Amino acid sequence: MILYVNGDSHSYGNNVKDRTKTFANLLSQAFDFKLVNSAKSGASNDSIIRTTCNYLANNQPDLVIIGWSTWEREEWKHQGQFYDVNSSGHDRLPELLITKYKHWVTEQTPETLIEKSQQIHKKIYKLHCELIEKQIPHVFFNCMYNFFEIKNQHDWNNSYVDPYENDSSYYWYLKNRNFVTDDWYHFGEDGHRAWADFLIGYIKENKLL
Repeated sequence: MILYVNGDSHSYGNNVKDRTKTFANLLSQAFDFKLVNSAKSGASNDSIIRTTCNYLANNQPDLVIIGWSTWEREEWKHQGQFYDVNSSGHDRLPELLITKYKHWVTEQTPETLIEKSQQIHKKIYKLHCELIEKQIPHVFFNCMYNFFEIKNQHDWNNSYVDPYENDSSYYWYLKNRNFVTDDWYHFGEDGHRAWADFLIGYIKENKLL
């Protein structure tokens, strides 16, 4: 039995020194699944989708858990290499992309953030439909923010934790319960345990396994 997890630094477990105590590892222990975790610090949602689809092309996990990143992040492909960029930094861009990155940072506005949220909403729903077709149970959640100004909100059939409600995101769920982060908004072992407990309850309540 395989649990496949993807996402950014939150799903990877930055700020958790004991890797057995990240929420991903705690989930795998709770259900006695082998864990495959593709999450990467700084990952964009396009990167998360790409790596998830690459994995699914040759594997059939028993459960998929994905924590979606912030909407402004992008993945750039240059000379066969993929790079994740966000407003606070980049993934060691080559010199030829530095100027592009500087322009990209200055061009970010509330309007572009809304547009990106709407675009990724469509891509995530497409992945959701593909997982349903493959009969793979899955739980999606937003790590920081809900989707912005989505006119056609989908019925995710319990496969997405309140995607249109900000307080249900990973960060705000824990923040509102007084869990403390480091300077980069990462929770420690106590926060990961609380989120693992929430997801375990969610999976059982909705009979996803």
